[in-house]
Amino acid sequence: MNGMILAAGFGTRLKPLTDNTPKALVEYKNIPMINYQIEKLKSLNVSKIIVNAHHHSAKLVEYFNNHNFGIKIIVLVEDEILGTGGGIINAKEFLQNEDTVVINTDVVTDFDLKFFTEYAKAKNGISTILIQKRKSSRYLEFDNELRLIRRENENSVKDNLFAFNGIHFLRQDFFSNNFEKGYSDIISIYLELISQNKAIYGCDSGNSYFLDIGKKENLIN
Repeated sequence: MNGMILAAGFGTRLKPLTDNTPKALVEYKNIPMINYQIEKLKSLNVSKIIVNAHHHSAKLVEYFNNHNFGIKIIVLVEDEILGTGGGIINAKEFLQNEDTVVINTDVVTDFDLKFFTEYAKAKNGISTILIQKRKSSRYLEFDNELRLIRRENENSVKDNLFAFNGIHFLRQDFFSNNFEKGYSDIISIYLELISQNKAIYGCDSGNSYFLDIGKKENLIN
């Protein structure tokens, strides 16, 4: 199994901390936030970790050149920002031969990711995403079997709405789809896949701890 950390973003919500630093290297509890994701992926015994980079990418490349995490880490520099979907597709060459767990660089959770991967394998959807019943500006609607139906806005009053917690499991054949290269967000790709009757499932993380440390107020508090 592969791991990937999405770390290319501009970190706009963390300004001015990201004016001269890639978001992934902004510290949470005195440790660069990307380190937490590396350790989570290592706990899953992934064979390698792909990190995409754009904003201040040279500093991220230098960081990994100077630090040994005991696992193969490949930094893919994006000349133009590709978004969450485009970044994953751009890494196809390195990910297409195994299942892959993808983690946003700015999420903190205590949910058991080993359980998550086993759940995803049992569901056998082309992708499974970690979700939670919590307040969000962007919701996803699922059916009673937690199969993704559609995207909903923050004013929706439907019952089976969940927020996405920034962790995905991609089945190996996800990359056999003929995706267009360039900028895209991963949820739009998922919605395109379900329009082709391909199953995307949610894994409900229940009352587990979740924190978006891409928000400055969460990082500081």
